[in-house]
Amino acid sequence: MANLTPKQRRFVEEYLSNGENVVAAYRAVYSKAANEKTAWTNGARMLKSTRVAQVIHEAHQRAKKRTDKIMERYAITKENVLREFARIGFSDVTDIVSVKDGQVVVKDTDDVSDDARRAISEISESINESGDRTIKVKSHSKIAALTALAKHLGLDKSDPQDDDAIDDMANDQDPERIDRGEKTTEG
Repeated sequence: MANLTPKQRRFVEEYLSNGENVVAAYRAVYSKAANEKTAWTNGARMLKSTRVAQVIHEAHQRAKKRTDKIMERYAITKENVLREFARIGFSDVTDIVSVKDGQVVVKDTDDVSDDARRAISEISESINESGDRTIKVKSHSKIAALTALAKHLGLDKSDPQDDDAIDDMANDQDPERIDRGEKTTEG
């Protein structure tokens, strides 16, 4: 940012730090009272400046490199994100706890599958004044995970893309068959 004036430098910093809102950046640096049109016009003119555009481009390149490094380090891929949503969305509480003789029994974490463990957001224990223990097992939001999966699959659209599949599901005489791992006669 060595080639920028102090105001240009501040404009770039404001622009990059507030979600690239040109109006807010212009108002923060040049005129708090500027109306929307004036702020947008003058801010857009600032973005067309060769020096300002170059600094913003370089900042974007540095940010992309940092993001790519993080994505690589933590294996953030579309497949991994979908897998985590699926683990949460299709988790079953009985993979973690069971009820025996009216008592809730929490399984040892060594006996819980990786998928089930990843669906858990919290395990806590508290002991009240009389010494009674309470163990709480909380999972991530299934609704949020299923909503994200549905959106990815396009199921959130008003016009389903595969009406035949939905009709087949609606008319299935034994819908629990899928839960049992059985296939339909067609596939």
